[in-house]
Amino acid sequence: MSILLAPKSGAETRQWIANKCLDGIDAANKSVRHTRRQVKDVMDQGQKKIGKGVEAAREAIGKS
Repeated sequence: MSILLAPKSGAETRQWIANKCLDGIDAANKSVRHTRRQVKDVMDQGQKKIGKGVEAAREAIGKS
């Protein structure tokens, strides 16, 4: 409600609101990029573990 009573012009208030929205979008995008990196790291670690498990299974089968 205070935005509507602010002593700024309509154009200035609209610009302030737009800037706040853009700031929010930037923050959300930063969070998404960070989460994507984390997920990629976890997936890479999982793939390495699976690869090691498959290799160990192949070696165990080959020794039988």
